[in-house]
Amino acid sequence: MSDAYANENALVSAESNVYDRGVDAAISLTIVGFAVALISLVNIVALDASGTALGQFFLTLLAVVVGGVGIVGLASYTNVAPVTSQRVRGIGFGLLVTTLVLTVLAFGLGVSLATLLGLVLLFEALSVATAGVVSRMDLVDTEPNMSAGLLAGGAYGVIGLAIGAALGGTFVGFESLLWPVVSLAAGAGMAALAIFPREDLGSTLPTALVVGLLGAVIATSVLGVSWQWNPQTLSGGFTGTAMIPVFVLFSSVLAAWSAAKARAGFGARGREYGAFLVINLNAFLMLSVMATIVVFVTVKGVGFAFHGLSIGALAALVLLSPLLVGALQIARTPAGTNEWHSGARQVLRVLPLAAVGSVAAVLLSVLATGNALAYEFTYFVLVNRAEQPLDTAVSVTPETTVGALVLVGPALVLFVYFFRRYGSLRGVGSRFERAEIFRQVVPLAVLGIAALIFVFLVGGPTPLGLPLGGTLGVAVVYLGSLAAAGLALLPLASALTGDGDLSERAQDRAQLFTLGVFGGLALLTTVLFLQPVAQVTPSLGPVNAVAAMGLLGAVGSLSTAALTTVARRGTDETLPQRLLAEETRLALAGAAGFLALVGLHVAVTGVPLFVVGFAVANAGTFSWPMVMQAYIPLGAEPGGIMPAIVGTVWLVVGATLFAVPLGLGAAVFLTEYAEQGRFTAIVEIATNALWSTPSIVFGLFGAAFLIPRIGGDESLLAGMLVLGFMLLPLVLITSREAIKAVPDEYRDASAALGVTQWETIRSVVVPAAMPGVITGVILGVGRIAGETAPLILVLGSTLNATESAEVIQGFRFMAEPPFVANEALLSASASLPTQVWAVIAAGVSGSPSMGWATAFILLMVVLTFYAVGIIARTYFRRKLNYE
Repeated sequence: MSDAYANENALVSAESNVYDRGVDAAISLTIVGFAVALISLVNIVALDASGTALGQFFLTLLAVVVGGVGIVGLASYTNVAPVTSQRVRGIGFGLLVTTLVLTVLAFGLGVSLATLLGLVLLFEALSVATAGVVSRMDLVDTEPNMSAGLLAGGAYGVIGLAIGAALGGTFVGFESLLWPVVSLAAGAGMAALAIFPREDLGSTLPTALVVGLLGAVIATSVLGVSWQWNPQTLSGGFTGTAMIPVFVLFSSVLAAWSAAKARAGFGARGREYGAFLVINLNAFLMLSVMATIVVFVTVKGVGFAFHGLSIGALAALVLLSPLLVGALQIARTPAGTNEWHSGARQVLRVLPLAAVGSVAAVLLSVLATGNALAYEFTYFVLVNRAEQPLDTAVSVTPETTVGALVLVGPALVLFVYFFRRYGSLRGVGSRFERAEIFRQVVPLAVLGIAALIFVFLVGGPTPLGLPLGGTLGVAVVYLGSLAAAGLALLPLASALTGDGDLSERAQDRAQLFTLGVFGGLALLTTVLFLQPVAQVTPSLGPVNAVAAMGLLGAVGSLSTAALTTVARRGTDETLPQRLLAEETRLALAGAAGFLALVGLHVAVTGVPLFVVGFAVANAGTFSWPMVMQAYIPLGAEPGGIMPAIVGTVWLVVGATLFAVPLGLGAAVFLTEYAEQGRFTAIVEIATNALWSTPSIVFGLFGAAFLIPRIGGDESLLAGMLVLGFMLLPLVLITSREAIKAVPDEYRDASAALGVTQWETIRSVVVPAAMPGVITGVILGVGRIAGETAPLILVLGSTLNATESAEVIQGFRFMAEPPFVANEALLSASASLPTQVWAVIAAGVSGSPSMGWATAFILLMVVLTFYAVGIIARTYFRRKLNYE
């Protein structure tokens, strides 16, 4: 096996192949057991579940595994994200087999989940022991050391000591003098079993003994779901529902370590692989522990927050598409060299793709079977100061309607992504006379339609009393949409017709690709905006013309992308592969752009699009009452907190717009222009002091100084300014440090080229420091988004608001000072932190469940701001590296 790990894409013998696949299956079983134990620990599935309920859980788990492994396998087969490691392939196949077997056993045996987990541990113990014995008998090529080592012996000794203490206390009693003797004997025996035999036996037999013993205790219900232990010295106790998952987690980690060592042939590589696997499982466990507070808030508030949440499976797939593309890009990253750790790196890169693919598989199963996926539960509201239970469900329905905005958002994200990755096809392929004519005509047509839009904006659909909207407007919409569809299909037609193979035709007609995609998108966009101003929505039969042509363009672009992908896979030359990759990205950008226009058309015109059982409409299938509704007064149904969410977003946006330019400008002045001396030292001390100032002081400042000068009452603008003053010190501190970290060589090189100091700062220093600046903004936003004390003083504590702050619509322009007014900014508004405080302060008059749900939504909003900041920081880092 050592030769196999020198080049892990090869196997040394048929015996090694069987051995490797068996150990891969054992590792896969430990991973599945670890995951199921975590799931049962948080009560997603009960340990006493059996029969159909348990079978349905494992069917869902099987769908997740099939989706994850399947999409990774498809990506590897199509050479999009190659997985060359035999180890990764073996574990993927093992996950499929073990999950399928567990699903069959769940339906066939009729046992509880706890018993099934015990059987899993018994099989893990048998597999690990078999791997060690086979290696010791030299039936496969391994490289074990003479001993597993003192460290392993000490660890097993501690484990044996704990097991001996438990068994001794059970059989001879904790009061007996034999109890410590039994405990010490068990610890010494386990240590000796690990130290004295050869490494293959010393690493597997103790593990098999421990895991098998725990599995037998759980499988025989000696430690069952109803088991309890309440020591007199403790105020609490231990229950089977908590201890069984903990024992399974511990046993899975231990078995995974031994199986991983066996898979790598023991020795140095075995220790590295085993340690890596254990570290990753423990890291996952530690992340779970670190997320305890998030989980606690989620558990307390998720029931109320997600009441009535419903989404169609097709709409969920549309929302999932950008994540799928992002995960695919991560999986495409090279995994490194062909050494022992390349398989581990490939696992880390394909895990996001596997996770997204698993979710997609579940959603596709809902569409295919027509059976909704629903999780029913009960939540509580206060009615007349008494808790009243209400039944609800979170459901994924098989409906095939997609909301217009749900389609527009992901489509625009994908368009930007593929367009930014697209390089250029300028000068590639042959030039066609007719194509050059169209290339000149299309911009003129776009300008003409734009002029017509301006005419209709000024004079309405009947300028000067002429019915141009119903005549000329309709004709232009028809002609423009048909021309856009024709241009969109031009790349597909050119790739399918002509001489030569597919790869040669695609390269030769590259200029038609750019004309078709960009020309089609430009024409259809202007035609789309012509419709509302001309007040026409012409149709082609039962389908609106613009929507139909946009959908046709999307299908044509996707077909073109598929053809160029096939052509790229069929050629081995580097340059043609790169050109075909550019054409694929351009076609995918075109498909996303046309889909975005379809959704935008439905949103603007309100005319739904129905195609072969699928629909795009303004009334989509996504419903989340908690975040999409305002409070419903005097109703049993609690409604939502939309005004508080909108208020929080505006507070953070306003504070950021106020603090970031000031903080960054001050940092540039203090670092690049001001002389470093007492003045800058005093500013630095003052800035640090301001950042350490309690938030309530900022609130008192806002109430005493700002409010009397901006309307005299609590307002959204006062809240923005107070939070902005709180954010300003951190932005200044982090921006200064980021600018100082820019190497002086950058400034010297720019000065040597004759560039002025300001242009050097603007085009060299600030872009290089931008990742650090954004890091400071992210940290600051995380603080101010949850601040409560200052907002109570300057914003008020509106509870259960019924209207959202309409900031954008509230602007009014006047002919006298202050020239611009906005009532929404000068009025109080609800916000998530003050909403939580108001629920707590209201006591019995408020709903505790609603308070926890509001805290949960606040947490989600803060994490969303973090995600936006991290994406922005990553963008600037990559841009800096590329430049």
